[in-house]
Amino acid sequence: MMPANVGMILGAAKHIPVIVGGGTQMAAVIAAAVRLDGGIVGNVLQGTTRWLMEDPHSNMEKMMESISPDVPIVYVNMDYSASPYEGLQAYEWGYIKEGVGCGGSSIAAIVQSSGKITCDDLLGKVHEIYRKIMSLD
Repeated sequence: MMPANVGMILGAAKHIPVIVGGGTQMAAVIAAAVRLDGGIVGNVLQGTTRWLMEDPHSNMEKMMESISPDVPIVYVNMDYSASPYEGLQAYEWGYIKEGVGCGGSSIAAIVQSSGKITCDDLLGKVHEIYRKIMSLD
């Protein structure tokens, strides 16, 4: 997965801005890509979630700073604390690390919509999908 993602970042970031969705594993991918071609700095950002940024067992800011101070971290402020579903509230308790690009895809949706899509909109969609997965409808 990592070499393939490094290649995709290197190929794409020469032509378009790239949001790399993920956490510590994808930070390592960014580090490899930047090491191979420092020219992509300025066209790559890490997109993640508040949960990762607030994780007491990780320090994404320090990690990304060591890769390059010019690769920004942007995170989405999703909040499941008021969710009616305990399974989603577990994110807030620190039990779940989503690990599927939630931050990057959420940020891309917000940016692509020029802010018309909000965290509340995303939360509504998460609830809709959760109900279907859990057969709650």
